[in-house]
Amino acid sequence: MVMALVLIAYFTSSRLSDLEAAHVQRGKALARQLAAASEYGVFSGNLDSLRKQANSILQEQDVVRVTVFSPLQEILADSARLPAPDSLPLGSRERRSTLRFREKVTGPGVILDDAFLETGSNTSPPGEPHHGEVLVEMSRDSLRDEEARLLRTAIVMVAAILCASIILALRMSRGISGPIQRIASTVASFGQGTLTARVPAEGGKSLRMLALGVNEMADRLSASREDLERQIDAATRELKKKKEEAEQGNQAKTRFLAAASHDLRQPMHALGLFVAELGQKPHAPDTRRLVEQIAVSAETMENLLDSLLDISRLDAGVLDRQIKPFPLQPLLERIDVDYRREADHNGQRLRLRATDAWVESDPLLLERILHNLISNALRYAPGGTVLLACRRRGRVVRIEVRDNGPGIAPEAQEAIFQEFIQLDNPERNRAKGLGLGLAIVRRLTDLLDHRLTLHSRPGHGALFAVEVPRASPRTLIDGAPPPPAHALHGLHVLLVDDDPLALASTASLLESWGCAVTTVSEPALLLHSLAGSPPPDIILCEYKVGKSSGLLLVRNLRNHFVKVIPAIILGSDTSAEALADVQQEGLPLLHKPVRPGRLRALLQRKTQA
Repeated sequence: MVMALVLIAYFTSSRLSDLEAAHVQRGKALARQLAAASEYGVFSGNLDSLRKQANSILQEQDVVRVTVFSPLQEILADSARLPAPDSLPLGSRERRSTLRFREKVTGPGVILDDAFLETGSNTSPPGEPHHGEVLVEMSRDSLRDEEARLLRTAIVMVAAILCASIILALRMSRGISGPIQRIASTVASFGQGTLTARVPAEGGKSLRMLALGVNEMADRLSASREDLERQIDAATRELKKKKEEAEQGNQAKTRFLAAASHDLRQPMHALGLFVAELGQKPHAPDTRRLVEQIAVSAETMENLLDSLLDISRLDAGVLDRQIKPFPLQPLLERIDVDYRREADHNGQRLRLRATDAWVESDPLLLERILHNLISNALRYAPGGTVLLACRRRGRVVRIEVRDNGPGIAPEAQEAIFQEFIQLDNPERNRAKGLGLGLAIVRRLTDLLDHRLTLHSRPGHGALFAVEVPRASPRTLIDGAPPPPAHALHGLHVLLVDDDPLALASTASLLESWGCAVTTVSEPALLLHSLAGSPPPDIILCEYKVGKSSGLLLVRNLRNHFVKVIPAIILGSDTSAEALADVQQEGLPLLHKPVRPGRLRALLQRKTQA
């Protein structure tokens, strides 16, 4: 269509130019013809002959006016069509509707030699012939009519070509574009998961082959999806079965661990308290050495149980966090004091870099994280140096524990945060730890939402870093001074426990601290044992005493004495329900086996309160 339009425009323009040129040539030819015929009339002054010649030219098509001028530019003949156009003076601007053609009238001229005539303006100079002039004015109306006819013809041709192009485009759309669009729409529906759509076989041979190919592809895709769905259903059923089996095994493991934990905690609790009481008595050197070895073994077992308890509480999501701002320096100093003696004993150097930074975290959990990192660094850097330092990084404080030990290979840096993983302890030597420290660190940092990073290379030591949010320094209110060592003398403690061994060991330890202990193993005898005596200063009660709840026993005692008696719950049950019950009651919970130092510190704190 574009090429047709270009050709029509070109030929129409050429035809209009030819018409214009022919019109001009005809006007010039008429002017020359009149000039040649007017030579005699102009020089002889035969006006009648000139008028006849002018009228004859006026009869030609498009001629609207004919004028003959003398050599002195006088009008000798002037003929015009009616209505005559406005006369224009010579030399004025020509009208746009007409074309004017001028032609000189040539001839031998006339030599006038009359003494009575003045020479000058009425006679030509000697030897120069006189010339007249003719003017033929032609109308452009016929030219315009022809131009209009050509333009109408061009418009008709353009319209015809446009219609033909539209008809062709529609035919191509129905025969080519339409099938292609339907194929594209069907393929798009395949992408959306609708494999039931099909393409009608239409159009030319190639389009039919394409449609049949798309339909065949849809059939194969549908069959493949059905087969895949069957496989997924079978795998899902198998996975569900395996999941049920795993859940049953996990429940059995949980029941076993709960029972084993309870059965192990009671004797370990009693053993730890007996060893602590035994260590307070004077002994011979050999006996003292045996007592210390027994204490080390008991402490190892207690560490294992504590680590397992921490892991279970973190996995259960029942460990509460108390986020608050606090200065780092006192916490770092406590860690330095706790591990300075061990480092000196092993020929290691523990360096602490002082800081005035404040952070926002749980101080107890953060201290436990750093304890495990320092302990791990001292264990794997024999004879080396361990550095504990802080660095400010924008809105966080980066606490770093760096050692110059053997380092950790990149492929093992993720495995060391799993339970019971120790890279250089395949023989499971208890002196090298239990493999739970870093697993607890990972869980605690996730709980506190602190970023934990490890940078290490074999032979270049290791760098563990914990990023803790910064806090603004605040004014600390000094607490009361710590109670003296004899603060427990005379303290009346009510001890309730259904395990005879744990009851005897706890009572013996408390009495060695100067406490007055009332022991009760049967809940039914509780009020009878206290009949006629003043209320106890503090209650130590097992979480479960037989079939009775220790929390209910504490509540009944408080109601009986009409007094809020301080109480501490001793628990061998590590379940999330037990922790939630005790926290809801607002009482502290000490899991068995209880560390004597921790029990003594808690009793002193309650006494001070």
